[in-house]
Amino acid sequence: MPAAVSHVSHLVIAACLAWLVGSSTLAQAQTDPLAQAEAALARSDYAPAEAGFRASGEGARARLGLARTLLETGRYDEAGRLAHEVAARARDAERVAAITLEGEAHLRRGRLDEATQTLQSIATDPTAHRARVFLGRALLRRGRATEARTVLMQLVRAYNDEVITERDAEGLAYVGMAAAMLGAAHDANDAFQQASRADARRPETQLEWADLYLSHYDAGHAEECLRDAIAVTPHSARVHVLAARIALAQGFDFDRARTELDAAFAVDPAMPAIHALRASIALRSLSVPEADAHVDLALATDPADLEALAMRATIRFLAEDTRGFERAVRAALAIDPTYSELYTVVAEHADWEHRYPDIVRLADEALRIDPRDARAMATRGMNLLRLGQEDEGITQLRAAFRRDRFNVRVFNTLNLWDDVITPHYEWVEGRSLRFRFHHDERPVLEPIVVPHLTDAFSDMRRRYGFTPRGPVHIEMFASNQHFSVRTEGLPNLGVQGVCFGQVLTALSPRAGEFDWAQITTHELAHVFHIQLSQNRVPRWFTEGLAEHETVMARTEWRRENDPQLLRALDAPSVERGGLPPLSRMNEAFTHARSAEGVMTAYYASSRLVAYLADRFGFAVFPRMLRAWGQGRTSAEVIQSVLRVSIDDLDRDWRAAERVRLGRYVGQFDVDFASLPEASVVQAEAAARPTDPVAQARLGMALFAAGRVQESQAALRDALRLDAHEATARLLLAEIALGTNDAAGALGHIDDLLAHGHDSAHVATLEARAALATEARPRAIA
Repeated sequence: MPAAVSHVSHLVIAACLAWLVGSSTLAQAQTDPLAQAEAALARSDYAPAEAGFRASGEGARARLGLARTLLETGRYDEAGRLAHEVAARARDAERVAAITLEGEAHLRRGRLDEATQTLQSIATDPTAHRARVFLGRALLRRGRATEARTVLMQLVRAYNDEVITERDAEGLAYVGMAAAMLGAAHDANDAFQQASRADARRPETQLEWADLYLSHYDAGHAEECLRDAIAVTPHSARVHVLAARIALAQGFDFDRARTELDAAFAVDPAMPAIHALRASIALRSLSVPEADAHVDLALATDPADLEALAMRATIRFLAEDTRGFERAVRAALAIDPTYSELYTVVAEHADWEHRYPDIVRLADEALRIDPRDARAMATRGMNLLRLGQEDEGITQLRAAFRRDRFNVRVFNTLNLWDDVITPHYEWVEGRSLRFRFHHDERPVLEPIVVPHLTDAFSDMRRRYGFTPRGPVHIEMFASNQHFSVRTEGLPNLGVQGVCFGQVLTALSPRAGEFDWAQITTHELAHVFHIQLSQNRVPRWFTEGLAEHETVMARTEWRRENDPQLLRALDAPSVERGGLPPLSRMNEAFTHARSAEGVMTAYYASSRLVAYLADRFGFAVFPRMLRAWGQGRTSAEVIQSVLRVSIDDLDRDWRAAERVRLGRYVGQFDVDFASLPEASVVQAEAAARPTDPVAQARLGMALFAAGRVQESQAALRDALRLDAHEATARLLLAEIALGTNDAAGALGHIDDLLAHGHDSAHVATLEARAALATEARPRAIA
């Protein structure tokens, strides 16, 4: 049985109530209290559902509805006990439903043996399709793949024998779930498609289908399924967890993921997946104690939860705790000896920390457990490409594709190699560097790019006292999509360059408006940082040092984010746009709530590195990188190399920055990071319709969300209430410039200046608007 079987979530929230509601009509639902409770449960309105079921007496139907409600809201033991009581006195379909629900409750608590025993008691009943699905899941969680296959194939046979028909939406969904667990992704997709045609409003179908897509890196189709599920059960905890997974898969939107997990927690605080995902987010900024605490919460509910056990191993791996990692691996494999996916979970988090050679070794361990693990093959192949071992990497990806033709990353990468890179790109060989250019671009790029980066490499090698393992591959792609697929296996990566330690990928000048030399210099610096630190440099340091390298190369490459940095230093909390302490500086990247917040993280890191260079000299940087390479924490590195505590260094740097930024104190600007959630701002504006500040803040929120026309309307409302409202004037000037109305922008700027609202931001807008109206003296002034 392929290891990918276990990738379909075992945290099933069976929101579909077809087996419960039966043939109830809308009219009945409007008059029958029990039908009203069932309808409320189907909508994920759990409080009225629970009240309705409790008020509907002791009948099996009411008791089962209540048990399902308890299960959906985290009261797993209570749900299981109630289902057991119903099963003891019910008959036929109600008995099967009650025993199935009891088995699900055992699964939620990790009682795998009890779940197996409970579900096996009805597994021979021809109508017990759902029970067989969860029995198969329980067996797979124990690594009993052969037994699980026997059980799950009964559903496939029921479909082939037309016991489950094309109009049986629920039964078809169970066929899809069974096929997914059997590793038959194509058959699973077909079954979910048929189930959706039979009933597109069945949430469990959409959620399981989304899990199938996500397990193959297809977040776009998963999001389509999520939208269909939200339309029916918007408050379901599982819906919110799925939304969080998609937010992370589509671009590591940590803020959205945390919001969704908070919503899921409000419904089902016991769900292990909530805490496992929170641990994953914490690990992205190496917040090890926080990640450990979340895993503890997950395992308190379900000690056999494989996702949480894999996260425990991941934490220990990234914390450089070798013995702890080995113990965590043994604990997971004691539950399921075939759980090769454990190593893939660790590898996906190691990717964030640049641990590419380790990822290959982790994939090797996964394949030792299951040589047919297509996901591990794909992970190994992608990372061999990142290490420059292209022939072996492509061979591994072809093997992965033969096992699993649904992995989007593998499909995209192989197509790129066969259709684009092999026929249209060529190598230019150098002594330490080799360059890959498009045939058509080589005559232009080779005489410019090669000497520039060769000189930069020689200069860095001299200053760092280190020669990277080579040759270093520098690949420049003429297409954004081709660059993205080469880098991540997915299109639209959203950056211009990436470094993997020995392989550097970037866009060529044809692909966009950016400074190719700045980007490639920045990424080349990462080669030294990653290799010197044995792939262990923290993100804040490598990004800050790479930014510092570009400023040393050309001063005009310096970022202009001083006002944003001052606001971040003065903000009352990280949640309100503040800069985290140096001991948690990685959170500046992972907790940023906007693109501006990410840019401020880059700039703050570069200013911190510049401070270190001024105070201690550049020579400390290679020593710090080597110390990280020995597995030390940032606090230990700073103490041992710089002879100062991390907290004292943080305090000294912030004090120096505030002195440097003193000229910005008192200048007028807008602070998007200080805004609360958009819904809060909208509520404030609705509650205070005559308050110009509230309307201007609404305009800010809409502007930040890219809803420019709506923003413009709110900002004009603010000006009708106060003709000199400064925030409204500033943002309307921005909008006017964006729509080529330079004269209108100057009108807003003149009003700002006339009422004492001046700043570097206002002056920059004034210069841009003046240039657009050919008022060069004013622009220069």
